[in-house]
Amino acid sequence: MSLIGTVVGVYIPYIAAFIFVVGVLYRVFQWSRSAVPFNITTTCGQQYSLPWLKRTWIDRFDSPFTWWETVIRMLMEIFLFRSLWKNVRYELPAQKAVSTKWLWVFGLVFHWSLLIVLIRHFRFFLEPVPWFVSTLMKLDGFFEVHMDWFQPHMTHILITGLTLLVALLYLLYRRLAFPKERTFSLPSDYIALILLLGVATTGLLMRYVYPVDVSEVKALAQGLLSFHPPANPDLDLMFMLHLLFVSTLLAYFPFSKLMHSAGIFFSPTRNMPNNCRAKRHVNPWNYPVKGVDWNEFYENFKDDLDEIEQMGFVVRPEEY
Repeated sequence: MSLIGTVVGVYIPYIAAFIFVVGVLYRVFQWSRSAVPFNITTTCGQQYSLPWLKRTWIDRFDSPFTWWETVIRMLMEIFLFRSLWKNVRYELPAQKAVSTKWLWVFGLVFHWSLLIVLIRHFRFFLEPVPWFVSTLMKLDGFFEVHMDWFQPHMTHILITGLTLLVALLYLLYRRLAFPKERTFSLPSDYIALILLLGVATTGLLMRYVYPVDVSEVKALAQGLLSFHPPANPDLDLMFMLHLLFVSTLLAYFPFSKLMHSAGIFFSPTRNMPNNCRAKRHVNPWNYPVKGVDWNEFYENFKDDLDEIEQMGFVVRPEEY
């Protein structure tokens, strides 16, 4: 078991972390080098233009004109999924349509739950445990229940672990049950969901059904972080399965749509102000144009210009 524990607990996590870091940096570097030929801000509000066209405070964030309005719009996009809600305000004529509010709700629940779960895991890597992690643990686990099949029987329920699983199940159900979503879903979309479900399920099983030695887990986590892992870690089977799911997810992350977590910051439809009427956006792909002066132009078209002059027209260079 020690050999398997070394492979699963040391080698595979390091390989996965290397692929994750290098892959994410490569994708971010490629995005940062990509040119933005046009101002293609996706907006829904009134654009700033003439003084008599009034804009509300909502229009400022749906159609930002300044950099601080764009920053607020990005923050609303990242933390509140503004575009998934169909912007801050929208009007739609009465018609039979499928509401996307459930997608917005479960998407928001999933991302916030995942963030809180990740922050809670800091307690395995840091010693002493930071105060904000301990506070978050108390707030997340305020609900205490007694179940005979719990180990131990009386335990604090960490709410975000359950909401994470419920949100993932809905997102998987949506891709399987809705015809349109099922049509344009790719195998890679299911792989990401299955890996996330595997991580969440094994984590919940370790929490409530198959408890593991937390001290061993913490020693391994801190050893991996300090590049001094235990020589022969004795790991529980459920924890090794959980670690395999996490490592696979990390290695798969740079090659999947999960990279939208970093790509949102490089999206020109979101991170650009809608000021194309007031400020010209220069296409970086435009090649330098070599102009001609009047003497060269006249020399090239001398016969035609002389003929025009004979017809009574004045031929002279345009004055700027």
